[in-house]
This record gives sequence, C-alpha cells and structure tokens, in this order.
Amino acid sequence: MTGPANDGGEFQSPALENLVRSLGRLPGLGRKSATRIALHLIDGGGTAEELIAAITTAVGQVRHCSRCGAITEDDPCRICTSPRRDPGLLCIVSSPVDILPFEKGGFFGGRYFVLGRLLSPLDGVRARDLPFDRLERRLEEDGVREVIIALDASVEGETTALYIQQLCGNRDLHLTRLATGIPVGGSLAYTDEVTLQRAYQFRRSF
Repeated sequence: MTGPANDGGEFQSPALENLVRSLGRLPGLGRKSATRIALHLIDGGGTAEELIAAITTAVGQVRHCSRCGAITEDDPCRICTSPRRDPGLLCIVSSPVDILPFEKGGFFGGRYFVLGRLLSPLDGVRARDLPFDRLERRLEEDGVREVIIALDASVEGETTALYIQQLCGNRDLHLTRLATGIPVGGSLAYTDEVTLQRAYQFRRSF
C-alpha cells in the first residue's frame, strides 16, 4: 500500500496521484472526495474491476437518441418509438437528466427534445450552437400541437425560452411553460416529483 501524502500535498505513488487527479476532474468532486474514492477503489476488493467493466460497457453502448437527444442504448430511443406516446405533445428540456423526473412521475405522455445546453451569450453559447434546426424538423415531422418549455428557472433558461417562443411564433401550435413550483435558480434535474407534477399541471401559455 502507498505511503501518506508528501509535504507538497501529493501522494508518494505517482499512480495513485494520477488516479486522484483524474477523479477530481469529475463534476462535483474535489480533491478530498477524489482521494477517498481512489483509496476505496484500491482497497475495495474487486470494486475497481467492477467499475472499470461498468464504465467500459456504458461508454461502448450508451449514446444519445438521434431524434430527441435522450440517453439510450437503442436509437431511436424507446420513448420516440413507443406507439403509446403522443407525438403531438413535445416537451423541451435542457439536459437528458431532466427527462428522468418526468418519467418517474409518470404523468407525461408525450415525447421530448433535449437541447443539450442553454443559450448563454456571456459564455459564448449562441443559437447556432444549439440544435434548433433539428427542433424545427421535429415540429414539422411530428405535427406537434403543443410545445412545453421545461427549462431551468435561470437567466439562461429565460433567454432560451424567449428564443423558442420566437421560433414557434408563426406556427399553428400551443406554446406553454411549466408553472410556478420550481424555485428561481433551481435545477430541474433535482426537483422532486410532486413539485414538478404541480408545475406541469398548472403550466401557462407563453
């Protein structure tokens, strides 16, 4: 087993230090958390091998649906191909993870469209960087009757919602947004199902 960290704050084992640094690049992990995970993997009795196998399988099999952008192994995904889903009801979200609370709640019977990120001119994310061309094709091909904007309650979310409003302005469809219930600055991905369902039920015209 490797020795303690040296005076420079790094492990005496270059291999362990490299593992800690690699783990520390993951979202939400600082050095302390990365160190705990690295030490657990080394002493975990097979945990590392299981994790390596799981990562290898996921990287090889998981992809984005070419129609909606959801995380899937089948392309198109099961939601896009399900005959029980209403193609005329399209919910626009920012990230694939935003689909999960809708599906867990079980109250939405339409389909989704994932933008991937939100408009943010200050960060250099402009309309040409988002798949609005694919969105327009979906609106045409699926004969969408209602577009539900389900974006985070943030400045970027508002900016993106306004752009979508302009995009749909000349189309014969109903444009709605999730109603109150999701706090300003809150993340849709971490909203509980009850709050999300209430916001969905009381969505308003936009």
